[in-house]
Amino acid sequence: MQDDRAFQEMLDEFRALGGTADNIRLGNGALGRGLFPIDPAKPVLIHIPENLLIDSADASFENGLFRLVASSSAGARERAFLEDYENRFSWAGGRDQIEQVFDAAQALSPELRHELATEHRCGAWFGEPTPEHIQKQFLGSRCISYKDRTVIMPIIELANHGASLSYAPSDGLRLSGTVVDEVLVRYSDIDSYGMFLSWGFTCEQPQAMSIALRGNIGPSRLHIDRVIGDLKPGQRVFMPRLSKVADGVDLDFLVIGNRQYPRLCRGIFYKLMRDAGMTGVEEAFDVIEHVNRTHFLGLIAALEDVEGAMARTLRQMARLQLQTMSYSFGVRAV
Repeated sequence: MQDDRAFQEMLDEFRALGGTADNIRLGNGALGRGLFPIDPAKPVLIHIPENLLIDSADASFENGLFRLVASSSAGARERAFLEDYENRFSWAGGRDQIEQVFDAAQALSPELRHELATEHRCGAWFGEPTPEHIQKQFLGSRCISYKDRTVIMPIIELANHGASLSYAPSDGLRLSGTVVDEVLVRYSDIDSYGMFLSWGFTCEQPQAMSIALRGNIGPSRLHIDRVIGDLKPGQRVFMPRLSKVADGVDLDFLVIGNRQYPRLCRGIFYKLMRDAGMTGVEEAFDVIEHVNRTHFLGLIAALEDVEGAMARTLRQMARLQLQTMSYSFGVRAV
């Protein structure tokens, strides 16, 4: 009861600063701590006004507490609210979630952690869990792109990931809808691999993107990155940005599997490469798929005899990535 009263008091101040928070409570469910409707028959509504969307670069930590830097444009009351909110509800519980992922990684041998971080590119989870690393992962997992800014999103960031609701920019950030049980929001449509890199868990996703690759297509250089930019949940990510360089082309990303549109994967790649004057595009796409399959099969092989929560999560991530990659067949002209 005390925690619920404190949460409702925090919401009162949130509303006084221009926010809207209707029909929500903080609770625990199958996914851990999250948001739940007070009355499941009524819609939930959370709206964060722009004065409470603070740049993530303004966040800092002092003696283990969340603080906004002195140069932040936040007003005095907004600053007080955000620091209090983070230290009592977000950083307070979110730090534990981040530390649990690091702890699961630390249970593996140092040699395997090094292999996972370097050869298999499994992200920052396998480095030393210093306070700075924990803080960086925490902030990165609880921010969102808004009007070409990366901002902290109070209240809404307490919702767990799921296919239920989507973020909506509307003079601030909005989350609304009717939910039967827990308030779930689609964090991103990035692939299962990307979900693990950002949030430390994995789940089935609608599409698979290539790992970052450096190679050639015929006599020309082809570089593929994983720069998703301001990808928003629900956005159909098909056409990456192509940049011509002196000796070839760079792609921001490349979708190589799509559960809804499997024929578009090759079609888009063929169009981009041919428009750029490339030849041998059919074999090049085959090679890209092969390299990606080999990468995730290699990850599974490295964990074949390894026990523990992190090994299970990584095997599941690799399996889901490979399954989604298999949704690439035929060609649809673009």
